[in-house]
Amino acid sequence: MSLKIEAEIKVESEPCVLTWGNKLFVGTEDGSIKAFDEKLVAKESWAAHAVQPFALATDGATLYSSSNDGPIKVWSITGAKIAELPTTGADVGSLHVFDKQLYAGDEDGNIAVYENNALKAKYNVLEEVKDLSFSPPFLFTVRDLYVTATEIKPEESKTRFTTRHTMEGRAPLRISGNRLVFMSRDGNSLKLHDCSIDTSFKLLHEIKVSDMIVTSLSTSGDYVWTAGWDGFVRRWKIAGDKLEPCGEINLGGCVNSVAANGDSVYAAVTGGKIVHLR
Repeated sequence: MSLKIEAEIKVESEPCVLTWGNKLFVGTEDGSIKAFDEKLVAKESWAAHAVQPFALATDGATLYSSSNDGPIKVWSITGAKIAELPTTGADVGSLHVFDKQLYAGDEDGNIAVYENNALKAKYNVLEEVKDLSFSPPFLFTVRDLYVTATEIKPEESKTRFTTRHTMEGRAPLRISGNRLVFMSRDGNSLKLHDCSIDTSFKLLHEIKVSDMIVTSLSTSGDYVWTAGWDGFVRRWKIAGDKLEPCGEINLGGCVNSVAANGDSVYAAVTGGKIVHLR
C-alpha cells in the first residue's frame, strides 16, 4: 500500500521538530515556531528561541518549547508568551503532555513534572532522557541502550520513584493503548512490547523497518509511523501482538520529525520541506 501526499510546502529555515494539537507547530533551525492548519496553510509565526527548538509539546490549548537557551517557554497557540518554566540548567530534549501535566526530560536524567505552569515533582533516572512516555503509574524513559520503566506517583511523592524494569532499546519511544513501541539499539527495527508489569513488559514482536537509523516515530490509534535517514515514511498497524506494514513513501531526504493526526501524518524533511501524508 502506498501513501499519498496531500500537501507540501517549503519553509525558509530547516524544520526540526513537529507537534500536532488542532494546528501543526513546527520548530525551525533559526529558533522560530511556525503554525499551520491541517492543510498546511500558514498561520502564526514567531521568534521563540536563540537557536533551534529541541522539543515541542501541546495539549491543544497551550504550546511548550525547549532549546539550549534556558527555561521551557510556554505559549498560547497564537504565539503569545505566557510563562517560562525553570529547569535544572541542563538541555531539555523531550517534552510531552499527559493529562494536562507537562513532563520534561533533560540530558542530566531529570524528569520534571509541571502542572498549571508550576513545578509539581522532579525525579532523576540517572541517564540522559532522549524520549519519554507515561502510562500511570509507569514512566518510560530511553536514551540509546535501555528503556526503563519507572513507577512514579506525583500525588504521593515529589521525588521518590521505583525502577521496575529495563529493556534493550533506544529513542524514539511511544505508547499506543496497552502497547509500547520503540526502536532497537541499532535504530533499524521497531519493537512492540506489552505495556503491563503483569507480563514484565513482554516483547511481543520486532520487525525491521529501515536499513538506516530511524529518527522519528509517532502513533495514532492502532497505527505507528516511522521515518528517518533513508527518507522513507512508513506506516505500521498494531494488530494484537504483531506489527503489520501498511504503506510507505520516499520523500527524498532525511526526515527530522513526524507528527500523526488521525489517519494522516506530517513530516519535516531536510532541505526545508513539510509534507502532509495520508
